[in-house]
Amino acid sequence: MREASLNIQERSQVGRSNMKRMRKQDLIPAVVYAGGEQTISAAVGAKEFISLARKSSLAQLFSFVSENKALNGKLAIVKEIQKDYLRGSAPLHIDFQTLREDEKIIVKVPLHTMGEAPGVKLDGGVLSQAFHELSVRCLPRQIPDYVQVDISALGIGMSIHAKDLTLPPEVEYMGDPEEAVLSVVQSRTLVVEAPAAETVAAAVPAEGEAAAAGAEGAPAKEGAKEGAKEGAKEAGGKEAKPAPAGKKG
Repeated sequence: MREASLNIQERSQVGRSNMKRMRKQDLIPAVVYAGGEQTISAAVGAKEFISLARKSSLAQLFSFVSENKALNGKLAIVKEIQKDYLRGSAPLHIDFQTLREDEKIIVKVPLHTMGEAPGVKLDGGVLSQAFHELSVRCLPRQIPDYVQVDISALGIGMSIHAKDLTLPPEVEYMGDPEEAVLSVVQSRTLVVEAPAAETVAAAVPAEGEAAAAGAEGAPAKEGAKEGAKEGAKEAGGKEAKPAPAGKKG
């Protein structure tokens, strides 16, 4: 991996108010630390760092340029970036870890795919990628920019495991070698069949049928009245008559 030169300066003032003032001056507050060494409060130019970060990978190696002898020429990687997500993910604070060139470290590098899986292109499958970063161990100057894997032989139901990845000889994978990294699986698209045309037609009456139903319904009500009278005759033997009006006393 190519290292990027980054200008960095030591800062003596700390505290929230001082960091706010630095950000207004287009500087990003930072700390630089290493195992067994004293942590140094520092700052980097916002424009310079953002420009480098946009062209960098996850484990970008930085070479410090500084008037401070404890920082100048040091190799470092970014361990953490605090961001302001309300302002477009602008960096608020950076943690750098300095490295020794003869000491291996564990870092994450991107996983890139090449080619096109026949199981996706020809058979309608879906490419499933378990993770997009690999955890590896190596010397700082041997950190790969990325790990590339060819998927042009993957059919449906086939997988590429971590042990199948091709890594540089000096780079060691730190995960489970039997873990499936990439797989082509069957698509789970749900097909809903439309109801048959005859079934739909049978449920909807024709225009003439609807009109006829309305016409037949009218005399049915009158017939119900006549039926009620007939029922009363059968029950009492004769049609019920209204009661006579009371006589005046």
